[in-house]
Amino acid sequence: MADLLASQILRRKSFRSFRDDPPDPQLMEELVDFLSDLTPPEPNIDWNFDTLPYLDMVKLCISEPGVKAPCYLLLRAERKRFSLQNCGYLGEMAVLWLTSRNVATCWQGSASITSENDFYGSLPFVTAVAIGYSDEDFRSDASEFDRLPAEKTTYNRVAEYKPILELGRLAPSAYNRQPCVFVTDDRKRIHLYRRQKLFANPVKEFEQCVDSGVALAHLELGARDAGYNPTIQRLYPAPKFKQSLAYQATVVLE
Repeated sequence: MADLLASQILRRKSFRSFRDDPPDPQLMEELVDFLSDLTPPEPNIDWNFDTLPYLDMVKLCISEPGVKAPCYLLLRAERKRFSLQNCGYLGEMAVLWLTSRNVATCWQGSASITSENDFYGSLPFVTAVAIGYSDEDFRSDASEFDRLPAEKTTYNRVAEYKPILELGRLAPSAYNRQPCVFVTDDRKRIHLYRRQKLFANPVKEFEQCVDSGVALAHLELGARDAGYNPTIQRLYPAPKFKQSLAYQATVVLE
């Protein structure tokens, strides 16, 4: 499964238009099974998910989703450190799984659901993904990506782990801000950081933590595709690199 999902990273794109016909019910059941079998990087954080049609999504949201789609995947988690990264990881795994089945997706980082509007007793809403079919084409080549050059996002032993780092670099992010930085060391580890401003914007910080989880999914899949048996760890004390970067996690290449 890892090699299949890794191969979808080059095909995945953020679709902006969706047809009205909903995804096949059998496919959605398989998506539920796939997500239910996943273990997030920090397994001791409670999480769950819903799949909702457009009209139900609109009823919950403060404002309409960024794109209109027939279905949405909602990710929820208890408020704990690293819960946002967990949801980014889980959501991107679902996105790549759906891409492998030619189902269009688009992250909905601007979606906002308050506890007052949400289902009673639900875990706090984190983020959502639009799901459906589209007349747009999937990506066919890496040249179609609009990403920062590798020299601005990857450091140290870049050549040795270039295929893995490249998949990390291609990870999507809210408004394509690309906050993630990847630093390797001589112990077969890839440390993930995110850029942070001196005066942080809470909304951007929230989104960038989710983005970091997305990048972790890409790194893990890239490492498995390269023949490693990776684990995602959070090291204490956190490895330091640059003061302007906030440490997120480490992918250990075993």
